Amino acid sequence: MASFVARLFGSQPDEPVKADTPATPDNPVTPKDSADPDNPYFRNRILVGDRRVTRNDELPEGVTIVFQKRSIGNVVRLSPDGKYHGVVVNLGSAIDCTVDIGGIRVNFGGVTISFVANSGRCSTGATVKIGDACVFNGSTHVIGALTPGVGVTVGRDCLFASGITLRGSSHHGLWDKESGILLNREEGLHIGDHVWVGDQVQLLNKAEVASGSVIAARSIVNKSFSEEDVLLAGTPAEVRRTGIKWTNEFPADNGEFPRGE
Repeated sequence: MASFVARLFGSQPDEPVKADTPATPDNPVTPKDSADPDNPYFRNRILVGDRRVTRNDELPEGVTIVFQKRSIGNVVRLSPDGKYHGVVVNLGSAIDCTVDIGGIRVNFGGVTISFVANSGRCSTGATVKIGDACVFNGSTHVIGALTPGVGVTVGRDCLFASGITLRGSSHHGLWDKESGILLNREEGLHIGDHVWVGDQVQLLNKAEVASGSVIAARSIVNKSFSEEDVLLAGTPAEVRRTGIKWTNEFPADNGEFPRGE
């Protein structure tokens, strides 16, 4: 155990605990260790459905969790109905944070969820939630907030292309010199239900996208859009069209015949 603890919690980079790596003499995460304070599964609560995970090979296939010594009091809930491919939950900079991942489908590219360390602090009490039936067709990085109680939330039935970043943290302070007011307070990030996020989109702190909307490729969303069923595009993004709807399938008739509700 001593060698494992030194390797996992020493000065080396964060150590991933992978679903497909069985317990070995060098990685002895076994049921008897589940009450050991040096075991990251004891210091954090990892759940698949209602079942608590007590060792790495009990994680769903395709899931990796990264711990560090300061990773304490975090809760990760994974749906047993998810289809995971390259999902990484990095708790290396998280204390008392919560990650909820619904029954998502990651086809390729992977999804990484991480938190923030800055000037001796790290994310504390932040939340990340991804709803059921979301589909990921490329790499997506979700970054939790630094501020307690601030969350990144993704609704149900969303579609993600590739190269996407959801940045819930400002990370650094931006101040007005005259008034001393912090200009980039962390307020969270919210995506509604059935939102299509295009290739290389960036959603920043304070971004809000209402249900039924589409974000065009390479757009940067940095504010709230409360109207549903809109097309957003640009850097920064603006509403380009209202009253839209989108479907996962493209019509066989190439749109020759209009489609109503």
